This record gives sequence, structure tokens and C-alpha cells, in this order.
Amino acid sequence: MNLYAFELGRKKELCLAELLAVFGEENLVEKNMDTAIFKSKEKNFQDIQNSLGGTIKIVEIFETIKKENIQKFAQETQIKDSVKKYLEENFKDREGKINFSLTILNQKFPDKILIKNLLTSSKKILKELGLNSRFVNQNFGNTKPSTIYKARVLEKGVDINIIYGDKNIYIGNTVAIQDIDSYSLRDFNRPKRDALVGMLPPKLAQVMINLAVPEAKGKTIIYDPFCGTGVIPMEGILMGYDVIGSDVDERMVQYTQENLKWLVKTFKTKEDVSFRTFKNDARHLTKTELPERITAIVTEGFLGPALTKYPTEEEQEKIFRELSNLHLNWLKQVHELTSKDLRIVMCLTGFKKSSGVIHFPRFKELANLAGYKIENTYSYDREDQIVIRDIVVLTKI
Repeated sequence: MNLYAFELGRKKELCLAELLAVFGEENLVEKNMDTAIFKSKEKNFQDIQNSLGGTIKIVEIFETIKKENIQKFAQETQIKDSVKKYLEENFKDREGKINFSLTILNQKFPDKILIKNLLTSSKKILKELGLNSRFVNQNFGNTKPSTIYKARVLEKGVDINIIYGDKNIYIGNTVAIQDIDSYSLRDFNRPKRDALVGMLPPKLAQVMINLAVPEAKGKTIIYDPFCGTGVIPMEGILMGYDVIGSDVDERMVQYTQENLKWLVKTFKTKEDVSFRTFKNDARHLTKTELPERITAIVTEGFLGPALTKYPTEEEQEKIFRELSNLHLNWLKQVHELTSKDLRIVMCLTGFKKSSGVIHFPRFKELANLAGYKIENTYSYDREDQIVIRDIVVLTKI
């Protein structure tokens, strides 16, 4: 197995949980500030990257340097020699101009002197190979992944990564990077959007799906009983799963249906992937409406009324009370209709203020009453939002 480093997105714990679900805890080598390193036999890493909402880029490790009893100067000499060897072996037959970037990970303040020295020496090596090169790094600092993507570095050159681990320094080249244009297209250009029913980010939808089906085998069916405008069904289709979406609001069902049709046409999804939608109150779901053997339920659900200011304690209690009633009833209903190995990944409402976060109260007791146990909980929030999402993973008792 080869070693691969995954640069984690903003919510590190949640991003790592997604990778553990996909690659297995037994393959985790180490986790640091910016990255998680895994052993893997996989090869099609851009396809994998496209289905990982919490990973910014994937780096294939080609050199490991032990840090123990080696002074900083000796470490940097070995790094420089490794980069030189890599460039000479991989660019000796290349032509044209090379876009080149270099990134140092797991350092709070990346060493600009080291970056400068490596960029300068790399440019010299490429010149000796008869190649012109252009640095993508600005002011000898790390390059943003979005800049690497837009400069088409992976297509026209290479992004070298120096990754500082606990005991080792890992050196590798980026083999896959987040396709920001694709995310933007299906987030902002889908035919139907509605800010009032929530705007679940496609990346978060992918993470939730990966948490729900960690070892998908055979026919996999994802069901979203609060589909809204269809973000989770859309991402499920792109990941190769059959999807079903329902909503109590007929307009949302129509929105989901239209967005799914647009997605299949625009992204040319797999022909054997299917989808269907129907109008239904999840609290009154019947086997007639959901005859399929569902693999997992993944849903954002109703987070409460739209808020323009922080709610009072009385308003919070009312929101939590109404949502508790909703969640208890729909969870009990699907418990009767689904298989014993069903996994549910859902969002719970929380409120963020300067003094901390108010999480959904007594949900463990509610889940147990409905027939489930909580496997894990991860928080997801944005700076400018009052309402946060707690991502909860449930399994049947």
C-alpha cells in the first residue's frame, strides 16, 4: 500500500471522520494539524476527491524522512535532495512551461525561507532539464488550493508538499484537488434554490452520505425524507447511489425533481443510477410509499424558523420543543419500515453566541425512545450564522 496525505477542510474533526469512514481506521497512519495520512491501494484519486466533501486535496507520498536525532539543517538538505530526485525522474521527458507550487503543511507559520530555497533550487533543476517554469507561490508563502486549481498546476506541472508529521517528514505531490467549479455550478446554478428552506452546502451533503454508507456494497439506496431542494439526493446520484427524496411540501418535491433532472443532464451521471421523489409527511410514512430496502437515511431536516437575530430563551425552548416532537415521530415511523442495519445521518439544530453553543437538549433520550443509539456527533457552523448544525450518526437498537 502507498501512503497518501489528505489535507483537511475547515471542520477538522468532521473531515477526519469522513476519511475514517471511507478508508477505515486501521489504515490511518497519523493525523496532524492540517492533514491525515492513510495507507491505500486506490489509484483513481481524482474520482475519490470528487466524492470527499471534507478533503481539500490528496497528496501521494514519495519520500519519508525520520525526524529523530536529525538537526534542522540536515532535514532540509534531505528534503531538497528528495525534491531534486523527484523532478529529475518525472520531468526529464516533459516539454513546455511548467507551473510549479510548493506547500508546507502542519506548520502554523510555514517556513518562508525553506519555501524560497526549495522554489529557487527547483527552478534551477527544471532549467537544467531544458524547461521553463513559473512559481505559483506568492511572496514565498504557501499557495491556496484554489490558486493551485485555477492555475491548473496539476495539469501543467506539479504541487510539491512538505508535510511535518509527529515522527516523520513526508514529501509528496498532489494527485487530486477539490473541483471548486463543479461545486459552485451545482450549488449556485441549479435551477431551483430557496434560502428559506435552508442552504445545505454540497460538500457537507457528501460528508454526511459518506458517514452513512462507509462500506457501500451492491445496490445502495439513500433516502432523504426532508429533501427540500434536493441537495442530498443530488450528491448521492453523483456518488453513484440510487436516491429517493420526499417532502411534506409539494413545491419542494417539484424543486428536487427539477434539480435532479438538471443534474443528470448537466453532469452526465451513470446510466444505472435511479431517483424518485414523492410528497409525504415523514411522520406518517407507510411501506406502500417506501417499499425499497433503504441502505441509509441522510437528511438535513427542518432546522426551525428562519432567524434574523439571536432567539430568546423562550424562543429557543419553543423551537426545541417543536423539533423534538417532529424528530421523535418521524424517527419512530421509519424505525418500523426499515432494516435493522439502517444508519441515519441527520442535522440537529443548535444556536451559537459569543459565550458558546446551545446544543439540542436531551436528544440521546429522544433517540433511544425512538429506537436508536447515537454513534457520533460532529458540529458544523459558519461564522456569520446564528443556527449551527450538529451532524448526528444514529444506528438502530
